[in-house]
Amino acid sequence: MKMTVMQRRTFLAGAPALLQADTRPNILLILTDQQTHTALSCAGNPWVKTPAMDSIANGGVRYTEAYATYPVCSPSRGSIFTGAMPHRTGVRENGKSIVAGMPTMGDLFQAAGYETVYGGKWHLPKGFDGMTGFTRLIGGSALGKDMDEPLADRCAQWLRANARRTAPFLMVSSFMNPHDICQWIRDHKGSRGYDNPDLYPPAPGNMAVDPAEPEMMQYHRTAGYDLMSQAVGIASEWKRDDVRFYLHDYYRMVEDVDRQIGKVLTALRETGLHRNTVIAFASDHGEGMGAHRWAQKAAFWEETAHVPFFLTGPGIAPAVDRTRLVTLADILPTLCDHAGIAAPKSLEGESLRRPTGRTHIAAELRFGSAEREGRMIRTARYKYVSFSGGENAEQFFDLQFDPGETNNLVRRPEASGALDEHRRLLRSRIASTGDDFRRV
Repeated sequence: MKMTVMQRRTFLAGAPALLQADTRPNILLILTDQQTHTALSCAGNPWVKTPAMDSIANGGVRYTEAYATYPVCSPSRGSIFTGAMPHRTGVRENGKSIVAGMPTMGDLFQAAGYETVYGGKWHLPKGFDGMTGFTRLIGGSALGKDMDEPLADRCAQWLRANARRTAPFLMVSSFMNPHDICQWIRDHKGSRGYDNPDLYPPAPGNMAVDPAEPEMMQYHRTAGYDLMSQAVGIASEWKRDDVRFYLHDYYRMVEDVDRQIGKVLTALRETGLHRNTVIAFASDHGEGMGAHRWAQKAAFWEETAHVPFFLTGPGIAPAVDRTRLVTLADILPTLCDHAGIAAPKSLEGESLRRPTGRTHIAAELRFGSAEREGRMIRTARYKYVSFSGGENAEQFFDLQFDPGETNNLVRRPEASGALDEHRRLLRSRIASTGDDFRRV
């Protein structure tokens, strides 16, 4: 939703003075949709080839412990573009707008004198034209197979046409794939035809469903509320070869979008703009990958909530950061820091250029209504999940020894101390952030 005239005047009055144009970097934010953290060849996955994404990761910092603030498209994107958690942005489900008056990435960079351009999927208001602070390069469409190539071509065209500009730019290239897997799942319901199973990736080792799975997750598997739950229901019936077939085609969608990202990076390099451009790459959330017989998103599993995030550009030394806990709400303050823009002090996200005392990150989720909500706390070793109701309302996993999340420790006496500490972390976070999450 756009700012009112008075809100924009108030915001601009407090904007920082412009730095010298030739000292500020350009910013390129590349987003994919529904790409899990392991769907990359730079992550050691032999079943997918992602040379364009790898070039970003290898040229800068690959943060291996990055998470969505909410493992569904619109709420996650609300956090990416505001640096705030979904309970503050007001985006609790797909297609909703960011609350009026909350500055977005486009507002902040535009006020600081950046040329701000956006291409591809937006998905915050129901119509693209409700976005704030950006000029639209090209809109989105329902399927990546129709959208991603025109998007890449348009972004590359704009870069070549603006190679000699003096003012810095912020470009967002927001690709759709591998999101097409959503439609693939519905199209292949009941399919049992395989050309050459020997070429398909192995099924995950954590396909079993916990018989004490939280009731709200069971609800999403069965009754559900939209097409997301329909896909989870389909995946629940899959055999191991069905999962292998699905993973094979999912990885092809990842490779498709990687080729399009390569076009944008080629244009950046051929124009010389790469020498003064900070590039951030992320996906808004992951994909179920058949783990726990779950497909698509809307869960706190590692496959659905854990995402890729890379940062490269001038002054960023190559590294793989395996310890820092990162949230997609960190993207806005980090990019503002690189651009010399003062981000709002109320953000939950933090600049990754600065040292931090952060001990945990959080995520949110809603299954169709305020009566069915969940929260996640991720610390260095553990993941704690709490839902708002049900006899099995909690999950607690030791990710150091159980990365596949197959052993819920909630009822294990030896885990009681660590579990209570994570419960306290969640209560403290709720109180300090004004979160309205409540256990029934």
